[in-house]
Amino acid sequence: MGARGGLQVTAQGAEDGAPRFLLVEDPGSPIGARLEQLGWIPEIRTETIGAINLAAISHVDVLVVVCTERSLLTPAFQSDAVRIARGAPRVAVISEAGPEAAAYAARLGWHGFVSTDSTDAVLLGTIAAAALGELSFPASTTSSLVRALARVAPVTSIDASVLTPRQRQIVTLISQGATDVEISSVLGISRSTAHKHVQNARRRMRAKTRSQLVAAVRPESLGWQPT
Repeated sequence: MGARGGLQVTAQGAEDGAPRFLLVEDPGSPIGARLEQLGWIPEIRTETIGAINLAAISHVDVLVVVCTERSLLTPAFQSDAVRIARGAPRVAVISEAGPEAAAYAARLGWHGFVSTDSTDAVLLGTIAAAALGELSFPASTTSSLVRALARVAPVTSIDASVLTPRQRQIVTLISQGATDVEISSVLGISRSTAHKHVQNARRRMRAKTRSQLVAAVRPESLGWQPT
């Protein structure tokens, strides 16, 4: 038996029963099948967060979104996450989860954050706690989460007009998860040149990391629109 957010759970489910939840996951994800084996059946399923209809989820207790750290950092995903924020508490079930992903989840107002390789008790406990309106993030990442929040959550965003046209292209590609190699391929420049543009953009935006660079840009100044 494990506990998250003060709620005790077993491998078969929460003591008070499974909450009503919506599940967002790609067809190849094993989380849905895993939850069903534990007796937790989603009321609604969808493959993308952008497909969520607020009217359709008004009766669920929690949204369970299976995603990658890379998708969590993209502006389109973040815009959709903000759009559905009032529908129900949200839990991010992340593959290859790290403290920076947890920081973004916290910054976007997610109630829970859990890795796909967590135990059944932790997975169910995180979802159940979020359904009750409680915050549920792994205790093991708390200190790292605080440090990551300082890196990825600047107090104010900056207009992209301070960047050169090339740097604005670079930031947009980074927001889509592109590496220096992928940037060089898309723009037809060398990897070292791509890396130099990234470094220059970070300096102009006073960003310490690539993730903070994306977070620091005022979305509308680059033409990023909610999906």
